[in-house]
Amino acid sequence: MDITIYDVAVKANVSAATVSRVLNRSKPVSKAVRERVMKAVEELNFKPNSVARSLIMKESRLIGVLIPGIANVFISSFIDTLEEEFFKYNYTTLLCNTRRDDDIEMDYLRLLKDKYVDGVVLMTSNPKPHQIGFFEKVEIPAVFAGHTDSTKQFSSVNIDNYQAMYDATRYLLQNGHRKIAFFGGPANYLQIMERLSGYKQALADYGVEYDESLFYAHDYDIEHGYECGMKLFLRKDRPTAVCCVSDMVAIGAIRAAKDNGLRVPEDISIMGFDDISIAKTYSPEITTIRQPIREMSVQAAHMLLSQIQQKENYMRETRILPHEIIVRKSCMTVSG
Repeated sequence: MDITIYDVAVKANVSAATVSRVLNRSKPVSKAVRERVMKAVEELNFKPNSVARSLIMKESRLIGVLIPGIANVFISSFIDTLEEEFFKYNYTTLLCNTRRDDDIEMDYLRLLKDKYVDGVVLMTSNPKPHQIGFFEKVEIPAVFAGHTDSTKQFSSVNIDNYQAMYDATRYLLQNGHRKIAFFGGPANYLQIMERLSGYKQALADYGVEYDESLFYAHDYDIEHGYECGMKLFLRKDRPTAVCCVSDMVAIGAIRAAKDNGLRVPEDISIMGFDDISIAKTYSPEITTIRQPIREMSVQAAHMLLSQIQQKENYMRETRILPHEIIVRKSCMTVSG
């Protein structure tokens, strides 16, 4: 015979409503009552049906988090804080790795709907038609993190990617560099195009013509940074500096420089992006653009929680957080 919440209530000598409060943490109860209920749950081996509980309570205490991959250190740092923040409010996160595949993403979105998640954080891209169509139908609260929704159909938190890369490129230009390569990421990402635009505009403002042969579009990781570096540093007309789309790419580029007998920054300056933890301990320490990763993550969590709590009264918002240049040792001034 299946054990029910009423069996637990009888054994613990409390009401079924009290058992529900303990299990769902919906209202405070005394420590003694909580311990009595949990002892009864353990002794009876009671396993509440999570789907049934979700339907009754109209909440699952589950948050879906969609990411494009697990190897990116920026994303792993973001998720670590996100999970920590949701846990403070008794929410559990379900991590979904889409591998940048729209079909996989849709499968996960349908799964999250079936799990009755209370909300979704998307780190996969800026809003696309398939995402917009899905959330119009199911009306699950959603926030885009690390991507900006220019249509303002969704709440989002991000930095100004255009301005950030403009500032990174300008920093190199102000230090005498005139031939600067750009190691980008997937060209279908809006934020990559925004960063490329910032790079181009900074060059233009300093009277430097954009050279398409110095633009390398690959991915965010060390391997692709190394691959791009091995190609670039073999050129006789190699540049004096490289703007990288991430610190991981910058690390790959530094390794490629060393394997080609080049010194960083004496022979080639390398600028990172993100300011992940390894950037300040790598050799040389990486000059980079700092994204406020922890603050972005905390704000994404709170924006979604507000949307869940306020429902139709919630006002969607776009938050752009400040970035800054962190000067270390991978870049130097050049002359001539």
